[in-house]
Amino acid sequence: MTEAVSPPRFSIVILTYAREAILAENLDRLAADLANRDDYEIILVDNNPEAFDRSAALARFHAVRVLWDGANKGVVARNLGFVAARGEFVVLLDDDVFIETPDFLDRFASRFATDAKLGAITVAKHVRGETRRRVDLIPHTDKSVDLTRPFPTFRFVGGCVGFRTAALRETGGFLPDFFYGLEEIELSYRLIDRGWSIHYDPAIVCEELEHPAGRRPKRLVQADRLTNKFIISFLRMPSPYVWINLVAFPPYAWFFARGQIDVGLALKQFVAWLRRPDRLRRQPIGAPARRYIRACGGHLWR
Repeated sequence: MTEAVSPPRFSIVILTYAREAILAENLDRLAADLANRDDYEIILVDNNPEAFDRSAALARFHAVRVLWDGANKGVVARNLGFVAARGEFVVLLDDDVFIETPDFLDRFASRFATDAKLGAITVAKHVRGETRRRVDLIPHTDKSVDLTRPFPTFRFVGGCVGFRTAALRETGGFLPDFFYGLEEIELSYRLIDRGWSIHYDPAIVCEELEHPAGRRPKRLVQADRLTNKFIISFLRMPSPYVWINLVAFPPYAWFFARGQIDVGLALKQFVAWLRRPDRLRRQPIGAPARRYIRACGGHLWR
């Protein structure tokens, strides 16, 4: 694959698995948006067990690298792209998320220029075919927040996110404990705990397909997400919020998932994680991070 000689300003990291036709459409859109630019690189992190020949589709881009070893590592595979990234900024993109703002790179750069400690920018995201307000796509615990205006926040929503590469280097990216689900919340905690801020910017818009290819049944996915919520609360929440999360969040999740969740399985998986000798130790976020969350109008318990 082609590589730029000088370091690019932007590294676009795309994670793909079992969505070859959708990835092809996504690359078509990106190629149109990035035409006549040479300040970026594409890093395609391929979780597929088999290798695909995408040379024709990727030849349109200024600089491309493909990272593939035949294993599906889950969401933590994004870290491979973070490590390989040479740009000042990283734009993380899922294969089934289409960016609808052609000048998205310039908009990310403009927002990052406003604050040297801005570590991540989360964007406006909608799901194809959905008309209801999707609270899981709102990067805040206050689900009534005005999504038409930018605001400082303490968490980002996955699918399409801009990062300052220095912030990723400092935090180390996503944890290997999570194969899928809520990994963004845990990384958000570490970002703000290290003094980085997060901003929501509706000037960048993307559409998510939520394509079922490569996904487990919804009931199991929701159980995994609840397990991960338990782990995140245990690792990052100070007392007494950690205990409030562990007790109060299961019924909240059950209601939110409309009953399509195996709470017993989630608890069993969490206990299995707790018993692992190699698991991470508790490192609750500090007082400055807690003050930052409250200043953003957020709640620690969820």
